[in-house]
Amino acid sequence: MFAGAAGGVTGSCYHLTFDGASLVIDCGTFQGGRIADELNQRPFPFDPAQVTAVVLTHGHLDHAGRVPLLGDLGFEGPVWGHAATLDIAMLIMEDTAKLAAHSDGPPLYERGAVERTRERLKRHPGYGKRQQIGPFTVELFDAGHILGSSHVRVSWDDGGERAILFSGDIGVVGSPIIKDPTSQWSPENAVDYVVTESTYGNRNHPDRAAARETFKDVIQHAILDGGKVLVPAFAIGRTQEILFELDQMIQSGEVGRIPVVVDGPLSMKATDVYRRHKGCYDEDAHEQLARGDHPLDMDSFMGATDGRQSSRVSDLRGPAIIIAGSGMCSGGRIRRHLAENLHDPKTDVVLVGYQGARTLGRALEDGAEEVWIDNRQIPVRARITRISGFSAHADQDGLASWHGALARKPGATTFVTHGEDEARDVYARLLRDRFDARTAIPQLDDVVTLS
Repeated sequence: MFAGAAGGVTGSCYHLTFDGASLVIDCGTFQGGRIADELNQRPFPFDPAQVTAVVLTHGHLDHAGRVPLLGDLGFEGPVWGHAATLDIAMLIMEDTAKLAAHSDGPPLYERGAVERTRERLKRHPGYGKRQQIGPFTVELFDAGHILGSSHVRVSWDDGGERAILFSGDIGVVGSPIIKDPTSQWSPENAVDYVVTESTYGNRNHPDRAAARETFKDVIQHAILDGGKVLVPAFAIGRTQEILFELDQMIQSGEVGRIPVVVDGPLSMKATDVYRRHKGCYDEDAHEQLARGDHPLDMDSFMGATDGRQSSRVSDLRGPAIIIAGSGMCSGGRIRRHLAENLHDPKTDVVLVGYQGARTLGRALEDGAEEVWIDNRQIPVRARITRISGFSAHADQDGLASWHGALARKPGATTFVTHGEDEARDVYARLLRDRFDARTAIPQLDDVVTLS
């Protein structure tokens, strides 16, 4: 069953059943306004009490944010994932419960549900290893999206091995710090079905060098005119990549010294998780470590963890780079910085990630002249710059390259999910034309028999 991320890029959730057992692959939060809130509050289209186990592809909110809710509704099984994924997922769940406790709306779950989830966490043996869960064999492969992100291969014996591969979010080849997505697949890992994301299935990113050059120009402009550079960024993954790029530019002298503030406890905690899991680093990051230079340490970096420190960020005079969540501006501390600075033509807003439909980030990306933030109408006089070259999602060419390398059995079917409808349609057509692939574009709550 496709219980999420069908016709959109959030709420990832798949329900797989066989021989009286069932797995939930991801259980993420929907994001993007009233419709998303309604989807988060609706009953699950399956019985959580009957679920054998949950397996996470990675720890982002839209893939792990609703896991504690399953426990509140009767789920008592284990939650499996890469060790780094579980660390990140716990940060996300704790933050979700904390924010809900201070909001006006009904919470999805409370902190007690998060603590009960913590007790159910089970570390998968790791990439390339197999774990038996009931009648299912679950194997993880590096997805190169964020720390610990995984493609999840699930197989079962139905008079012969049958297998399905869940892509999770597919990363970008050459991204800093972490390893690239798995690109070599042996015949023994062939699959009958593929469930693939398609976030950027209808377009390509500019190359990273061009993105870096654009970002550098924005920073240099801010240094000259004394304006703020606001970077809405997901606390986990994107923030660490941006810190890495800034460190490289400042250390090399490509840009002048400028204060860099990460505003948010989640971003700071996530950066600590990145520091701990060095086994996920790529060769370049390990070489940098060997030289005594950690890729996430920089002299001009400041962190704002509590509300008092965050308030002081607003008092900074002169140019500064402020990185804050959320990445789509749908919540978090970035909204306050936008409310305070969007009216100023010296302000730059740099959108470095995908902006979902009906989010504040999408409105800014689409050129809105006014936006509403916390019941206030704010004029937009700031410069808005979209830099998709820093995306943690593979673009159309990257997605196609990943799919082309897979070991697929004859007649294998690819389900195109986790994308808006236009992106899914374009990408499904590309797969048919380029690889003669059988494709399907499921809708929310569609049930498919894997015969």
